[in-house]
Amino acid sequence: MKQLTPEVLAEAVSLIGQLRSGTLDDPAISDTVGRLDNLLLDPSWFAYTIDHEPKLLAEEAVRRAFEYRPIVLGGPSATPEP
Repeated sequence: MKQLTPEVLAEAVSLIGQLRSGTLDDPAISDTVGRLDNLLLDPSWFAYTIDHEPKLLAEEAVRRAFEYRPIVLGGPSATPEP
């Protein structure tokens, strides 16, 4: 499971800053978004990191992404063990 470590926080904040700068070309944007998809727990991170108004600070957006808790249906194991 993904965890918010100081290293993950620093990298994600840096990447969000790069996205928000508007200086990345299309391939760099794609790479950066892909890396953030791998780092952040919430699959909807882009909506409140880039499109959110009022704008969240990058660190706030990363922390919010790690507050996400997916719903697990069927409990720890969906099928009984033999």
